[in-house]
Amino acid sequence: MMYKENKVFKKFIYLLAILIVVAISTNCHASIKILNVRHWSAPDHTRIVLDVDDAPVYEVRESENFLVLNFKESSVHKSIPHKVFINKPGIKKIVFHHTDRNTIEIEFSLDKHQKIEVFKLKKFQDKPDRVVVDIILEQAAKEEKITEPLQTPKKKKIIVIDPGHGGEDPGAIGKNGTYEKNIVLSIGREIKKAINKIPGYRAVLTRDGDYYVSFKKRLQKAKDLGASLFISVHADAARNCSAKGSSVYCLSTGAASNEAARLLARNENLSDILGGVPDSEGNNESNQIIMNMFQTNTINLSKIYAGILMKHLGAVNCLKYKSVQEAPFRVLKLPDIPAVLVETAYISNPEEERLLKKPKFQKTLAAAITSSVAEYLSGTAAASESNEVITNYYKVKRGDTLFSLARLFNTKVVVLLELNNMKPEDPLYADQRIIVPANKEDNKKITDDMPDNKNKSYGRQKAYRIYTVKKGDTLFFLAKDNSTTVQELLKINNMKSADPLLYGQKIKLPQKAGNI
Repeated sequence: MMYKENKVFKKFIYLLAILIVVAISTNCHASIKILNVRHWSAPDHTRIVLDVDDAPVYEVRESENFLVLNFKESSVHKSIPHKVFINKPGIKKIVFHHTDRNTIEIEFSLDKHQKIEVFKLKKFQDKPDRVVVDIILEQAAKEEKITEPLQTPKKKKIIVIDPGHGGEDPGAIGKNGTYEKNIVLSIGREIKKAINKIPGYRAVLTRDGDYYVSFKKRLQKAKDLGASLFISVHADAARNCSAKGSSVYCLSTGAASNEAARLLARNENLSDILGGVPDSEGNNESNQIIMNMFQTNTINLSKIYAGILMKHLGAVNCLKYKSVQEAPFRVLKLPDIPAVLVETAYISNPEEERLLKKPKFQKTLAAAITSSVAEYLSGTAAASESNEVITNYYKVKRGDTLFSLARLFNTKVVVLLELNNMKPEDPLYADQRIIVPANKEDNKKITDDMPDNKNKSYGRQKAYRIYTVKKGDTLFFLAKDNSTTVQELLKINNMKSADPLLYGQKIKLPQKAGNI
């Protein structure tokens, strides 16, 4: 009997020991360690980031001057001091208290602020789990408000320059440790300085420091300012360190130009996640009506500017591609503002990484981009040039574009715009009479519709067919497939350049040869 009781008792002790070991190991596993504290300031908020080694569990208490985070079953890495002095807008310091054996209380001493946002970010790529404290400031940056003097007769044209990445998102990193976010900010500042020297122009940066701005805020800034152009500045990277050259991208609402463009867009579209944007702010997907607007005039205008930009970039650096590329970049989703993404050079190429770090090359790139802006938006330099041009008349033919006519008459697009008092977005119609430079001896053969011929008939009435718009259709591709121009499609359908092209909409297209 005694033997059986001892045996049961030993079995009980054995099971109890197992339970204790399991409990201890489980408790250790549940313990969270705070690994690091990082912070930086943006114009509208100061951000504190706590890196932790597992999914965090915490409680939040907030008063007027203090914010307290309680982490149970937690510890602090020995490298973190008891007090961390920050002295940034909205916050003075952080103090770590060990309230008991396994509880960490983090006290934030606050300064003037509007509100506090606390949220978690999950582990992603090389980023650990994080707790983010955003201290929203009472006033936004002064630069966000653009005011013109009362005596200014004409509103300035606003160009939004968007240095990519920033803050938590470094972008691409060169072989020698150069961060893309720093390079593109320096280039962006140079572009801003150069553009602001042109009378009637004003450049605004989406960020002017090492902090991250969400896609939504970048785009909203351009909308709020009524921008004429949006230029997102980046530096490319590839596994093949010999890859080099500049490239220009426009928005595609469908497939990308090629696999490289698709991968680039996929990587760039991760910036909100890397930059630490909460889910509520990061979702900037547009509804179908807005997407249909993308498919018409704005993309076409973006391609016009992108072509001009490539020409100017090609004068200061080799080009990666011979033509403008397309991909679904989230940062280019502006329904009524032409937008491009420019990859200035390859930061993964040691030679181009060295160039990108040089202030002289940054200024050269900025000058090229500024020249493209002036050409597209028809600056004052173009006006002075056009004043000395002897002019003639030309009858627009099907397939003509401002670019082809500029090449034909050995001039610039901005000169044609100035001579005809046109804007870049104005349509160019077949049979339209425009003014061109008369700088060729054979212009008389081309410009055969002088003012005394204005009542001349130019042929029989054209035939059209009715077409139902399909998903993915754009005016640009419909014009190309039907050997016509976007401007002519707008004219025959009595449409304006800003009108959306809707799925299921019926429009007129030129009758194809053999079907008339």
